[in-house]
Amino acid sequence: MKTQLLNLLLVLIFSYCSCLLVLVSVSAKVFLSIDCGSSSLQPYTDERSIVWVGDDPYTRNGEIHKVNTAPPNTLPFDSSVMSTLRAFPTLQKKNCYSIDIDTTAAERVLVRASFYYGDYDNKANPPTFLLQFNGNNWTQIQTSMSSIQYKEVVYSLNRGNNINICLAQTRPDNIPFISAFEVRSLDSAAYSYIGSSYPLFFTTRMSFAKTDIRFPEDSFDRIWLTSVPGLKSTNGLTLVTSDSPSIIVDINEKPPEAVLRTANTHSNSSEITALGYIGSADPSYRPINFYFYFSEVIKLSPTQKRSFDIIVNNNKLDSIIIPKGPVIPPYGRVLEVRVANVTSLAGSSSFSITSKPTDDSTLPPLVNAFEGFVIGDKLVQGTNSSDVKALGLLQKTFIQLQNWSGDPCLPSPYNWEWIACNNDTDSPRVTALYLNDLGLEGILPDFSAMDAIKTIDLHNNSLTEEIPDFLGTLPELEILNLADNKFTGSIPSSISNNTDLKL
Repeated sequence: MKTQLLNLLLVLIFSYCSCLLVLVSVSAKVFLSIDCGSSSLQPYTDERSIVWVGDDPYTRNGEIHKVNTAPPNTLPFDSSVMSTLRAFPTLQKKNCYSIDIDTTAAERVLVRASFYYGDYDNKANPPTFLLQFNGNNWTQIQTSMSSIQYKEVVYSLNRGNNINICLAQTRPDNIPFISAFEVRSLDSAAYSYIGSSYPLFFTTRMSFAKTDIRFPEDSFDRIWLTSVPGLKSTNGLTLVTSDSPSIIVDINEKPPEAVLRTANTHSNSSEITALGYIGSADPSYRPINFYFYFSEVIKLSPTQKRSFDIIVNNNKLDSIIIPKGPVIPPYGRVLEVRVANVTSLAGSSSFSITSKPTDDSTLPPLVNAFEGFVIGDKLVQGTNSSDVKALGLLQKTFIQLQNWSGDPCLPSPYNWEWIACNNDTDSPRVTALYLNDLGLEGILPDFSAMDAIKTIDLHNNSLTEEIPDFLGTLPELEILNLADNKFTGSIPSSISNNTDLKL
């Protein structure tokens, strides 16, 4: 049999939010869509039946703007949502959206952040900034004048029930902004062959349907594109439609039936042609992982067979392909094939994944859809929970501190401006409070749970009542500055008799 080759040359282009939140609880099955910068008090339902809400209830920071250049009116993005944004010209290191989940049942989520600059500031200077989630680094955002960008991460809520997405400024005059922020619950088993301690940064998701697909066809509201940046137009390939009356989807990732109804294959089996998109590999040099989805489009006769091997960088590497062996697409069902840890060819920024028929195959290979992702570093535990609660008590007491949200210490060096933390990169402790000159008024609450603290500076405020005794009992405290306040009474003996404390 003459060998036929369906080449999927996959070379990915990679590139790697912000406001204090009034925490808004949502149900266990989360489907939340935030139209950042919208001033409307009423929810907005787009043509896909997705309900969008404004972000005013979630933030005290930032400025709302309308774009000056209309967004491209292309699916899968709603042009009305992309027409507004929230920018963060504040001097804080980071500004964050936070969402409080009612229950831990929504333990695995997909979070999507979208950006459309649209020259909202009349500077023709699309900014670059950092995106973070739950104390972890996500990616660098490099916006453009006229295109919509979005980033997706899938991760498990391993600790607590809060989701926070932060934007961090990294360059002068590059003001972070965000256009939309979405959270979707996934089934706990989705993408579960990667441990729950690691995030998945999705880089591509493609089908060969006639239009882009997302909700309601995809219950998880993943975005399946029909083309991607750098996609090469080729000859010899054709789109075919399944004639199966239904397609059973019984795998954990639940690709929508709509992406399985069409496939790409050869129109002329005597030709060798290629479909691909060209770009640079992951800038952090991480391997790329793929899920490929296959479903036979015709009811094969006894004399027909479609069978092919997956070849990675010109090699048949069964060790990184699950399940091993030839791919035989099932009719009326879906087959998922995972290709793990794909790296670039030596001396190149590209890699290839090809489909080659087996010797007994009578039909050329096909592919219905695929998605690719990079596995991130292990998720951090986050700032010590006792310290977080103590900081929350301070924020509840003093309005001046309420503009800060997100993880207090992580990721370093993007800690809150009025604290310092130790060097623990997984679950750091707060080691200093710099609350001087902030106009704090009233009684100092008991934050003795912050027992790793070494420095407390409260000078030049209007704190009243007696000096709290707990300040002298903090085991690590070395420096305490209480000058220029309105305290009454005497200094507690726990402080005056503490020879290790510089008062």
